[in-house]
Amino acid sequence: MHTEHGNPEFLRLVFSDLLGHMRSYEVGIDQLDDVLENGIVMDGSSVPGFASINDSDVLLRSLGATPTPQPWDPAAAFLLCRVYETSGKPHPRDPRTILNKLISKASKRGFQLMIGSELEFFTIQRHSDDSIVPLDSGGYFSSRPIDSELDFRRDIIRTLNAVGIPTTSHHHEVARGQHEVGLQYTTASTAADNILLGRQIIMEMASMRGIDVTFMPKPFTDQNGSGLHLHQSIWETDGSRNLFASKGNGGLSPMAINYVAGLLEHASSLIALLAPTVNSYKRLVPGFEAPTRIAWGYRNRSTMIRVPHFNGSERAARIELRCPDTTISPHLAIAAILAAGLDGIKRTLEPSEPTTTNLYKSASDVESLPGSLRDSLALLKESHFMRKELGDSLVDTLVSIRMHEWQDYVKANEDPHSIEISSWELSRYLHAN
Repeated sequence: MHTEHGNPEFLRLVFSDLLGHMRSYEVGIDQLDDVLENGIVMDGSSVPGFASINDSDVLLRSLGATPTPQPWDPAAAFLLCRVYETSGKPHPRDPRTILNKLISKASKRGFQLMIGSELEFFTIQRHSDDSIVPLDSGGYFSSRPIDSELDFRRDIIRTLNAVGIPTTSHHHEVARGQHEVGLQYTTASTAADNILLGRQIIMEMASMRGIDVTFMPKPFTDQNGSGLHLHQSIWETDGSRNLFASKGNGGLSPMAINYVAGLLEHASSLIALLAPTVNSYKRLVPGFEAPTRIAWGYRNRSTMIRVPHFNGSERAARIELRCPDTTISPHLAIAAILAAGLDGIKRTLEPSEPTTTNLYKSASDVESLPGSLRDSLALLKESHFMRKELGDSLVDTLVSIRMHEWQDYVKANEDPHSIEISSWELSRYLHAN
């Protein structure tokens, strides 16, 4: 139901919770002026990580003044919001606030992180026994008729572009029922917002079409999982020059090499934010085109960090981080990545030699990423660096929430280290975002 002139009736206030799930709070569109002036007070105790029962109120304030119409659901228009304490101070565990602190830190040094991303997801069919199967039998770059969701992806591209999320490309991915939508590179803050919104828009569009989609990293034991490859470069703050570009070093500047070294140096404490769920570690196993080793290489897809071929284009010089998956909190993950990269630049760290071997297949003494959520959380908890950059409050709260998740999983499964996808994981993660 819409108003007489086809304008939205509802104002949808959206924000990220601590785990990176998009949350919504709707009021009538006639309350826009009041929302812009005063914000909205809500119960933060019902959103994990924000408030306690005995001090539960938090404040939502919008980032902009103009709501964005929803082409897939015209009854509402949305406003992105930040979470504040009722005193008016930014909430110390609001993911957007934490990312903004790191962006400000980079800006003071004359740096601006730019990020492009690849959203991967599955279209699935659920059976009456709650088992799932891929919706199609396509493979990498499949075409019609085997790529049955081509029109759906085209609609996704049109919709994302219409709400101000520029895209690059789309295609069928390697696994049956798996798809990818590329998001254009942009500033770190906008990139995080675009990932948060993009995931949710795709899920809502699918639901309204009667299609089931999942961003679960590894829904099928015998198929590749879904990643969220993040293409990164540091630019001057005015956007005039890509500081990762160089005539030598295969096109990468010394600064870019230092940035890579920072990511490798902090990889073990980063991974709890880049692979944040129990199911994430079923994706990060050998044999399914997901990186398991703390290494980097030129055009080497088996490493955690890949330097793509960019034809000598200074604008396109970048690195690609391949271990994140689509269950990340985009703002927290990008904040942690930026912190690690800046540390590498500040200390002029030098990485090990780039890897040229296929780490998927070769035995190697290259250090592996942690193999479970429990191991990753233990490393994050003990990381003085991440505590300094993200805050003790954030790290302690996040570790506590995710460790309870691990413990629930262990209670529900006789062998918590099995590579099989459990019914507990399907129940928890199939529609988690």
